[in-house]
Amino acid sequence: MQQAEKVEGGIVLPLSKSLSFMLLAGATVVSSLSMSMFMFIQSWYVVEGLGLEAALGIVLMCLTGSRMVSMLVGGVLADKSRQTFIMFVSDTSRAVFVLLLALLFLWLGEVPIWMLAVNAACFGVLGGLFEPARDSLLPKVVQTDQLTRANSVIQGAIQVALFTGPLLAGVLISLVSYSVLFIVISLLLCVAGIGVLFIKKMADQPQAEERPEVPFKHQLKEGCVYMWQSPLLRALFIITVIVNFFISGPLMMGLPIFVEGVLNGNSVDFSFVQGGLTFGMIMGSIVIGLINLKRKRGAYALYLIALQGVGMLVFSQTQSIIMAIGIIVFIGMINPAVNIPLISMVQAYSEPQKVGRVMSLIRTGSLGLIPLSYAATSSILGLGIQIHTIMMWSSFPLMLSATLLFITFPILRKAD
Repeated sequence: MQQAEKVEGGIVLPLSKSLSFMLLAGATVVSSLSMSMFMFIQSWYVVEGLGLEAALGIVLMCLTGSRMVSMLVGGVLADKSRQTFIMFVSDTSRAVFVLLLALLFLWLGEVPIWMLAVNAACFGVLGGLFEPARDSLLPKVVQTDQLTRANSVIQGAIQVALFTGPLLAGVLISLVSYSVLFIVISLLLCVAGIGVLFIKKMADQPQAEERPEVPFKHQLKEGCVYMWQSPLLRALFIITVIVNFFISGPLMMGLPIFVEGVLNGNSVDFSFVQGGLTFGMIMGSIVIGLINLKRKRGAYALYLIALQGVGMLVFSQTQSIIMAIGIIVFIGMINPAVNIPLISMVQAYSEPQKVGRVMSLIRTGSLGLIPLSYAATSSILGLGIQIHTIMMWSSFPLMLSATLLFITFPILRKAD
């Protein structure tokens, strides 16, 4: 990060000295930390406090489903409104709902499951506005050549936040009550919301053109048509969809099943394997940030997707915990090495007034396929097919799709 350069008022500065970028990265970390803590506390309360393990899926569906739909709205808003204001509203509004939940714990003692589901849905709707606004704002805060490094810093920080959030919440819940912990999360979101108001765009950013008011569905359609008519953006969308579908269910959902059923491991073994995946993602974000890839990013992404398929194939045949940890760290490192250059390319090649919609469509498409991937994996497991077999066969579409995309989308393999 120290070597990244940024031009502000004619002065070349490293990213670490750009107040706007640091505020944006900080707000992202706090928002991700708050989200992971919120999900952990709600999940723990439903299971441990209410004893309703079967109802946990309903609460999580309310949170993630509403967030996915909200991202589409957030993409349109990010292209027509001030991104910092949207992020401010997203953080502070979530702070209010979390504070209301803290008050419910104080007044009622035991909060019923339907209240948790409604609150989770509201939290998800407001949280879905944050990411499109952030993704649309980042190209206006850093130079185009810095996008890969800037995204690597933010994505790496998000992974750290998602990893430490549950750990921090788990420690705090043993020391304080649920209401106090929700108040802490509310305060964190307020700090992040106020901080984004001080973010300033670069001086050379063009002013947004005055456009007549266009209905929401027309703006969303315009974003879909724009993305699909661009061969490069269409290819990037297809890559995101394929990777998320064949990775999420077989690997993310199948990991505990694989550790317990194939490796005959226990909960400690699973924690090491799961931690190895997170550690690999953090390391991958750091490495891609240090490299700051600027040339042939599309081609490298395709190479790495194929390599990720090879990694899954090898992992599916692993019989040792130690070897499984080593391979999962490798797979984890590849994940941000694929995603970060692709995100940077979308931000660099999209029209400034359409970045929010394109990014929201890509993120919504990938998030929407995660439940389908989970469902497909569960259905195949229900047929009696072992998880290592599912992982093995899922690796082939990754390798095949990377080859086909390399051949059918020459613009992708040539794009910087």
